[in-house]
Amino acid sequence: MNIARMLEASVDRHPHSIALVFDGHHWTYSEWFARIQSFAKALSNLGVRPGDRVAFYVSNSENSVTTYFACQMLSAVAVPINYRLSSGEVVYLLQDSGARILIYGRYLTENVNKVQAQIRSVHDFISCAYDPQNVPDEHLHFDTLVKEAVVSDVPWAGPNSTDISALVYTSGTTGRPKGVIHTHANDMAIAMNCVMEYGLNHNDKALHVAPLYHVGGMQAYFIPHLMVGATNVIIGRYEVENTLKTIQAERITTLFVVPAQIQEMLFHKKFDRFDISSLRLVTTGGAAILAATMEHVIATFCPNIYNGYGMTEASLSLVLHPRDALRKLGSCGKPTLISECKLIALGSNREVSPTETVKTGEIGQLIVRGPQTMSGYWNKPFETSKKLKGDWFFTGDLFSKDDEGFYFFHGRADDLIVSGGENIYPREVEELLYRCPGVKDAAVIGLPDPKWGAVVTAFIVAADVDICENDLDSFCKSSEALASFKRPKRYIFLKKLPTNPSGKIIKTELTKIAMR
Repeated sequence: MNIARMLEASVDRHPHSIALVFDGHHWTYSEWFARIQSFAKALSNLGVRPGDRVAFYVSNSENSVTTYFACQMLSAVAVPINYRLSSGEVVYLLQDSGARILIYGRYLTENVNKVQAQIRSVHDFISCAYDPQNVPDEHLHFDTLVKEAVVSDVPWAGPNSTDISALVYTSGTTGRPKGVIHTHANDMAIAMNCVMEYGLNHNDKALHVAPLYHVGGMQAYFIPHLMVGATNVIIGRYEVENTLKTIQAERITTLFVVPAQIQEMLFHKKFDRFDISSLRLVTTGGAAILAATMEHVIATFCPNIYNGYGMTEASLSLVLHPRDALRKLGSCGKPTLISECKLIALGSNREVSPTETVKTGEIGQLIVRGPQTMSGYWNKPFETSKKLKGDWFFTGDLFSKDDEGFYFFHGRADDLIVSGGENIYPREVEELLYRCPGVKDAAVIGLPDPKWGAVVTAFIVAADVDICENDLDSFCKSSEALASFKRPKRYIFLKKLPTNPSGKIIKTELTKIAMR
């Protein structure tokens, strides 16, 4: 039960099948595996040993996935870093993880020079530049290392299932990012879970536009396709027209995108020019899709839409299958085959017992257990103790469950607004605002108020420039879906909502905007 053995098994089964497509290059499983072994040997020559952390600050590319799996072959720990982070943020992650190697993208040299000036714990810097002449002095060159490595005497470590495979850092939307410890057993469980739930097979061709430094992109999408010997097609950065072009050119069968990206492609002016009929399934998550849009997506984009819920700490815990996509619109589905889920009363921090669960229809905090849940946060025992109690992971997310066992997301417990002693869940206000004509995006937070404690504040991205505060307030007043005390007391119009690379709205940024 480890990633290295899984990779070797896929190579043995499918040596001549295409494993990887990037930037016009096609590698068979045996060809790509040879590159992985060569880079693993190069890392070994640099002193990387089992348990050492190897960071990579690279956009989606062959370099990023080759680095990831070279680490697995050596029993080293992969530390993927968001390539959009500033030099100061990268320094923090390198110091926190204790990484001794940093592989970086060809467009990030300026940032890495700033990083190097601030840190001494990194022994070697490896550039992914096309031309070795463009590599700074004393830095190493990725492709040169691969070409010069001799793999005959590589000390393959053979990781155990309990060994750490990766430190995956949280988005840091509520504070400093935390390194989530993923063991080989965790990541194998995540991959098998996705293979089973999505019905992946050897004939699939997956398109990767989601970040591969994120669990959703790597553990829950790339590795599952690798496990079944499918083809992984990588795009360096998401762009609407290029994504549609690639789906057509490569005859993509599976796609993982956030709802906003689905809508961008579906409503793109050139959408009808592309043949995307090869798509057999699309997986998404992170936000609800409106009923009218979902009907359009199923009829025009892809008939099989899976809506999943997971976290860096507990990937794909719930999934809504295509058969229920319209009937249970807005639901995150039911627990996956390997997940056990409960809803407990808000504020409960004791060991879980059956008496702590809430009734059908009531809102409670979701707790999850299963082989995919993290083993802890890196060097953060206190934070770990708050989230892991026994073998249950406390998500901090609010859900209700209907009488058929389908789970519905109501937002983060931290986002709960208490106004005049009443509990207000931002999600229900947001869902109503999304139904208002002229609203493209909406987010709701509570802002401090001397009289009420907090007041509901809505941030709106308008599709219609003529929409105004009075239009929104009138729409909310006319709806029977929202009590009067839950109506927004203030509206702030933005051109775009602040989001992290996973598409999640950063509500701490909204607070800062409102306070300006």
